[in-house]
Amino acid sequence: MKTPMTFRRTNKLAALAALLTATTTSSTAFAHEEESMPFTMAVIIDGAQGAEVQAGRYEKAINRITRSGRRVPKDFAAQVNLCVAYAKTKDLQKASNACDAAIAEVKTQDKRMSRIKNDRNPELLAYRSDLALALSNRGVLLAAIGDTERAKRSFHSAIELGTRNSWIFETNLRRLAQDTSS
Repeated sequence: MKTPMTFRRTNKLAALAALLTATTTSSTAFAHEEESMPFTMAVIIDGAQGAEVQAGRYEKAINRITRSGRRVPKDFAAQVNLCVAYAKTKDLQKASNACDAAIAEVKTQDKRMSRIKNDRNPELLAYRSDLALALSNRGVLLAAIGDTERAKRSFHSAIELGTRNSWIFETNLRRLAQDTSS
């Protein structure tokens, strides 16, 4: 696994993520981590066991977030971190559920965010950042299971949100294009 890049939340509304390099390109790539340009998945480092996920202690993070499987919290950071942890432990169905739950959690704010007219509003910027991050993580997971068309749509949707991390999503999209052209 590559060295992760780390960001911390600057306030409760902004979910700036720690970026965890994850080599999850296809079912076979889980077994072979020799990609020259791996996909990047995001972890919320300062929430919901993000430090554990970043450190590669996936099972420990999963157990703590889910309290050993009894309850899965409806919390954006928890869902994002579960998505990555489950993907890294190759539990793709649970990873998919967590990725979808992270997106759904953010989208509960759609109606309120659509009323904000100022594109520089910190709350709107945080919402877009969270949504883009979750869409990109889902794109990486979709690429890992071989659903390249849906992965491409997820990356495009993340890029269209125009966050300051769009370069990461563009890199993931380029990687997907590289994998599909080979």
